[in-house]
Amino acid sequence: MSGLVLFLIAVVPIVWLFLAFCVFRLPGHIACPGGLAFAAALAFFSLGMKPAGLATAALEGALFALWPILLVVVAAMILYKYSVETGGMEKIKSLLTGISRDKRILVLILAWGFGGFLEGIAGFGVPVMIPGSILVALGFSPMFSVVACLIANSAPTPFASVGIPLFTLSGVTGLDAGELGFNVAVQLFIPCIVMPFFLVMLTGGGFRAIRGVGRITLVAGLSFGLPLVLVSRFMGPELPTLLGSVCAIVCTAAASKRFYRDDAYNKQFQLDVSGGAGTPGALPAPGAVAFPGAASMSAVQACLPFGLVLVLVGVTSLIGPIHDALSHIKLDVVVYSGEGGHTLDFSFLLAPGILILLSTLISCFIQGRRLSEFFRIAGTTACESRKTAVTIITIVAMAKIMDYSGMTNAIAIMLIAVFASFYPLIAPVIGMLGTFITGSDTTCSVLFGSLQVGAAHAIGANPAWIASSNLSAAAAGKMISPQSVAIGLRIGGLDGREGEIIRQTLKYALICTAIISLITFGRILLFNG
Repeated sequence: MSGLVLFLIAVVPIVWLFLAFCVFRLPGHIACPGGLAFAAALAFFSLGMKPAGLATAALEGALFALWPILLVVVAAMILYKYSVETGGMEKIKSLLTGISRDKRILVLILAWGFGGFLEGIAGFGVPVMIPGSILVALGFSPMFSVVACLIANSAPTPFASVGIPLFTLSGVTGLDAGELGFNVAVQLFIPCIVMPFFLVMLTGGGFRAIRGVGRITLVAGLSFGLPLVLVSRFMGPELPTLLGSVCAIVCTAAASKRFYRDDAYNKQFQLDVSGGAGTPGALPAPGAVAFPGAASMSAVQACLPFGLVLVLVGVTSLIGPIHDALSHIKLDVVVYSGEGGHTLDFSFLLAPGILILLSTLISCFIQGRRLSEFFRIAGTTACESRKTAVTIITIVAMAKIMDYSGMTNAIAIMLIAVFASFYPLIAPVIGMLGTFITGSDTTCSVLFGSLQVGAAHAIGANPAWIASSNLSAAAAGKMISPQSVAIGLRIGGLDGREGEIIRQTLKYALICTAIISLITFGRILLFNG
């Protein structure tokens, strides 16, 4: 079978997803099973994949979707709803609006800064779920909250979960993780500056929204981008996103105190906090206090569940002896029956979802709440996540079938063959498509890392630079991945609107990818490799 025919077969599931979401406007729990059906049928009838291989590839995808992805999605929603019902979210609202009531600044602090921090320690949808839910609680619409958090959850992702995507790419390619991390930080520096401006324009309805907060927005970008470069250069790939996001939060808050003017122009962007967060279709308003004593909750009590998440994830990730001890409590399983099957790692005590649930339970004890209320919230949340579960399970199963059948590789090989010496312009596009398909920077590194290195050698380019561009642009693919969008739907009232979300985020993903492509190709032209 020719490469062109393989390519045309391989793109069918991807084309279907774009048509289903953006043209036919189908909900994810219908569109993604359709993509899975196309991938399975093509793999079996056109590519000769055996039934056992087809079934076990899909099963591997389903298991990975359940653990850790769906686990962390449901856990994050339980944490949020618990905070809503105890009245803690109302207190957090007042704390945030004490920093600034300007919607543009709040989005920078929550989606860009706090979301980046959560990506650095947890990943797996937490940076969309929790900041997005807080934005809804503040009165932003669920649609805006999802789109803003998806856009913000781009540049931080290559260094997610204390650098796992970077270390995975290093392991797959044999290249030095430190060099790869520094390259990624350099390639993402301009997107780090640009993305906060996109968030401000999205919040304020256009370019005019930058007026009045331009310097603050620039500080938000620089205070994340510069630490990303410096930390990756001198400290390694583990901490760039963590430290960069902390700097962004602190510097953005400080800049808002220094540069913000409470004038007539800026007043139009200030949040009306008098009426609560009763957005139609949103999650329950934070004013709906279910527990006794919630009205008198202190700031420390309100932030306790979220603070415990940061503490538990930070301790288990950054303290070596603890991490090593807990990492042995796991189950490794190879599900795929064919050659080259990946090992699924069910890490029980290091899974972000388990740590989030544990944080909520500990908060329940400390705050003197009844466990029955926790289990009621958990049960309700799990039942409400049925459509999200179908979407995520089927899209990840589709990605696994495309991987093992050779479809994903066929797409990349055709792009290499067509663009030849201009391949550095296309290398980031492969990374973006890889994450669109799989929903994971880490999986994208596994799929295409070695291929990118081989292509770099073929055209005489620096393999570490080309491989890094795969991971840099994978960050852009997170904005439009159906898996990421499905997670965002859980913020409230958005079932069936996946296509609308993708249409809104697509232009930002393409701009980000184009910037990285130009940076990647520019170095090749300037330094000849």
